[in-house]
Amino acid sequence: MLLLLLWVVPPMLFMRLNKYFDWPMVNFYGLRFVGIGLILGTAVMDIYLFGLFKVFGKGTPVPIEPSKKLVAVGPYVRTRNPMYLGHLAIYLGVFLYFGHLALLLLLLLMAMGLHLLVTQWEEPGLKRRLGKDYLDYVKKVPRWI
Repeated sequence: MLLLLLWVVPPMLFMRLNKYFDWPMVNFYGLRFVGIGLILGTAVMDIYLFGLFKVFGKGTPVPIEPSKKLVAVGPYVRTRNPMYLGHLAIYLGVFLYFGHLALLLLLLLMAMGLHLLVTQWEEPGLKRRLGKDYLDYVKKVPRWI
């Protein structure tokens, strides 16, 4: 439910902002298919990532039930934050589908916000909770790409 609010409410607000300021829109029919692909693909990937947390992390990516072990399989071998990258892919997909330029502003703001969230809150907590395993993981796997 929280993800639905995260993926639906902000884009709706920014589309209204786009209309309010009468900013142009990008309307290329082919981009709509790419947008839908990003949205659906990312939604499926998030379900998969949630499963990895349950099986390998013995918890969830949600702070109220955090993983007890480091999850370093699947996409987590290439990036420490595939779920956050997925959120950004959703916003890119929404932009490509609807074409409101304000959605690019939302994408940029979300990217900056997620970077701050990860560097200022999540990573220090993971270092405390997971210790050496996480520190070794950080040396091998990039934060984003």
